[in-house]
Amino acid sequence: MRFSFVFIALFALTLLEPPFALGQRRTVAITVDDLPYADPIVDLPEYTPEAVNSRLLAAFTNQNIPVTGFVIEKVVEKIGHAAGARILKQWTTQTFDLGNHTYSHPDVDRLSIEQIEGEIVRGETTFAPLMNAVGKQPEFFRFPFNHTGDTKAKHDAMASFLSQRGYHLATCTIDTSDYLFNNAYTKMLAKKDSVSAGRLRRDYLTYTSVEIDYYAGLNRQVLGYESPQVMLLHDSPLNADTIEDILRIFEEKGYAFVSLKKAQSDPAYQIPDTDITSYGPMWGYRWAQERNVKVNGRLETDPPNWVLAYGQQDSPQQ
Repeated sequence: MRFSFVFIALFALTLLEPPFALGQRRTVAITVDDLPYADPIVDLPEYTPEAVNSRLLAAFTNQNIPVTGFVIEKVVEKIGHAAGARILKQWTTQTFDLGNHTYSHPDVDRLSIEQIEGEIVRGETTFAPLMNAVGKQPEFFRFPFNHTGDTKAKHDAMASFLSQRGYHLATCTIDTSDYLFNNAYTKMLAKKDSVSAGRLRRDYLTYTSVEIDYYAGLNRQVLGYESPQVMLLHDSPLNADTIEDILRIFEEKGYAFVSLKKAQSDPAYQIPDTDITSYGPMWGYRWAQERNVKVNGRLETDPPNWVLAYGQQDSPQQ
């Protein structure tokens, strides 16, 4: 029963997804949210913010993969400005870029337009000067939870404000709920539960493979072709431990890695974003709404129940 969720998803994909066209080029942009470290912070020397970022960046550098990381300024303050800035500086090389993920990662559905604008401006405090110092301009903004505005007035006002500040909206087309896996994983690390941690890593990678295929099929159903993908990951211990395997999964499926700017130059990303919702769906679902294409989101597989249950346990006493 342990991998039943995988079998169900694969059966669903046979109904949804035609075989991939032979010779067609597949591309994906890798993005990493919640720099310089995604909560919860693990109190173990091998999972410090410096260690986690070092391992992520090493994997990306080894394969010369262009990556955009999205910064939460409040986390920079939490781990210390000097340490946070030192980590972020490593992301401002020729290969890597930084984007704005707001000051405190709020749910913008609960904020006024003025409060949201303040979050965007304060979010630039550390990363924007670092980008400017190497001759780069901040280019991308990603909303927390992908909440782009639950009313038309808010949605349109935020889009206008972002444009005025020179931002493009950072999309994402593949979501693996990695934060849910990481919530459980950090508890396993704290408890030194290596057996569960190993099982979780295996299930996470299996689920990642299934979700990549699911969203590829969804986008082909909606668009008639597979657009360049945008992968959403988080700056977490789990991804530090599995990033090489994640990149290998993409390679085995025939993907080449491109920048976020290159991916979003595809015509699919020019489809107007007028979907007003209090949720944060991936862009395949948004495109379906815009194009009046009926899709069945229930075909998407949920993360394994045992992982969710472990993640809901109370944090162990240190």
